[in-house]
Amino acid sequence: MWGSLYLYVPFLPIRAQDLGASNTMVGAVIASYAIAQVALRIPIGVASDLLGRRKPFALIAIASAILGALWLGVSPNPLNMFFARTVTGIAGAGWVALSILYASYFTTKGTAGAMSRIMAVNGIALVLATLTGGWIAELISPAATFYSGVIAGAIGFLLLLMAPEPPMGERKAYSKAIFLSVARTPLLILVSIISVFAHFVTFATSFSFIPIYAREIGGSESQIGYISTAMFAGGVLGTIAAPYIARRIEYPRAVLLGLGLMGASAVIVPALDGVLGLGVSQFFGGFGRGLEAALLMTLAVLSVAPAMRATAMGMFQAVYAIGMIAGPVVAGVVADSVDIDAVFYLATAIAMIGGALVFLGRIPQRAE
Repeated sequence: MWGSLYLYVPFLPIRAQDLGASNTMVGAVIASYAIAQVALRIPIGVASDLLGRRKPFALIAIASAILGALWLGVSPNPLNMFFARTVTGIAGAGWVALSILYASYFTTKGTAGAMSRIMAVNGIALVLATLTGGWIAELISPAATFYSGVIAGAIGFLLLLMAPEPPMGERKAYSKAIFLSVARTPLLILVSIISVFAHFVTFATSFSFIPIYAREIGGSESQIGYISTAMFAGGVLGTIAAPYIARRIEYPRAVLLGLGLMGASAVIVPALDGVLGLGVSQFFGGFGRGLEAALLMTLAVLSVAPAMRATAMGMFQAVYAIGMIAGPVVAGVVADSVDIDAVFYLATAIAMIGGALVFLGRIPQRAE
């Protein structure tokens, strides 16, 4: 699924600009990906727990990725891109079901490792997708990356059809009281809010204005793809390293380290005038993103009982999707009102606020 969604991501803001979008409209196109995620992630989580099924929702998600990629490929203007990208957001919302489906193959004690592994697999898919997308854009055209997303999605859909779904086991009757008890879980609330700030930074920079900045300093299509690949490669290493770093310096400091790397990678961008330096900064920022994302997701899953984890995951992902909307929209307005450099300084400040929140709540030193 993620290959289908990210083959074209490095070129999405550039494509929108080429079709006449302002920086503000570019931000709106990028942000539209999160609209369905805010609206659907909690319902998907609740419905998945009610039915005791994860796989049907995951299949719908991949089908949405296929449809959205096709629509993006044929979009004649930025407004069409906005709506097409919104459809791909349905696929992103399905990450709730897909991630919990994967976790269901493991015991509670294996949850932390499972979350780290699926985040790593996710990251590897993004690395391969952006790398391949860069080659496709260079050899054929940026528009060809959208149709490649359709093909990748179709392959993923067929593979998931063949995958078994383990039985959920004993389930408690679902009620409004149970839903509210999950929603009021202090740890879930805290890690969700921190994740809003982290996603603001990522979607304001790496997914929106880093590709545009790269083109402004002379980056080719393939080089823009490599920069995104470097960010995702760092993310893979960050997710793999997350459980080991957390054991060594404990969860709060590990989350703070991740946010610190993200902020540092943003603040240095305006001083960079070459694609190599930009790629290096994105690698370290990606490492920080992978580190904090894996740890916060683990804490969100472990904050509730196994039977309620899809609901908790839906809430966690729906809340952090607010950052996915706000980041590109605010960044687009700032870029039009001030300049693109100001976007990166703003992202640094947001990362620092997210880091400060680590100390305002009770994040456990370790998660078992």
